[in-house]
Amino acid sequence: MKSAIFSSAIAIFATLATAVPTAAPADIVARDEVKQVILSSAIVNIQEDAANTPLGVTYKAIVSRVNGKHNSQALVKFDFPDGLTGYKCKLDFAYPAQFSGTGEIQVFTIGDTNIENATFNKRPFRDQFKGTFRVAGWGEAVVLDASGLTFDCPAKGAKAYEVVSQGDSNDVEWYAPGGGLRIDVL
Repeated sequence: MKSAIFSSAIAIFATLATAVPTAAPADIVARDEVKQVILSSAIVNIQEDAANTPLGVTYKAIVSRVNGKHNSQALVKFDFPDGLTGYKCKLDFAYPAQFSGTGEIQVFTIGDTNIENATFNKRPFRDQFKGTFRVAGWGEAVVLDASGLTFDCPAKGAKAYEVVSQGDSNDVEWYAPGGGLRIDVL
C-alpha cells in the first residue's frame, strides 16, 4: 500500500516537472541578471490646476487625471554613473504608495534634465514614448507596452522622463527613491 502511494506521488511530481516551462518570456529579466538599480535623483510634480506654479523637487510623485481633466504629471530625473557603456538599461516601475482607476501610466523622455523649476505650462518638451505600465498591486507593475523601455545605457550624466496618466480617471502615487520609476542595468 505504502509503495503504491509513493509510486503515485513520484508519477505526479514527474508529470508536474515536465509541465514547467524551460525558458522565461523574453521581456522578463531574472533578478540575478540586473547588475545595478538606478533610483531617481529628483521628482517634480506639475499640475494642470496650478499650470504656472513651480511645485519644486519632492519625494512623492503624483500622476493622476480625474474625468479627463485635472492632470498631474511627474518629471523624474536619474543620474547615471560612469562605467555603464556597453550595458543595456531598462525602465521599470514598482512599489506604489497608492493607486486607483486604470492604474496605467506612460513614460516619455523629455528634452532637458533641468526640471527643478518646471511648471505644467513651462517644462521640457516631451520627446520619445518609452512604454506603458499598469499598476495593479503593491509590487512590480505589469508592462503593457515595452517598445522603448530597454535602451543602451548612456555615458555618465543625467536623463529625465515624464510620467503621465493613461485613462480618464486614474491615480498612481509613489515615494522616491524607494518606489516608482527606476532603471535596471542589465
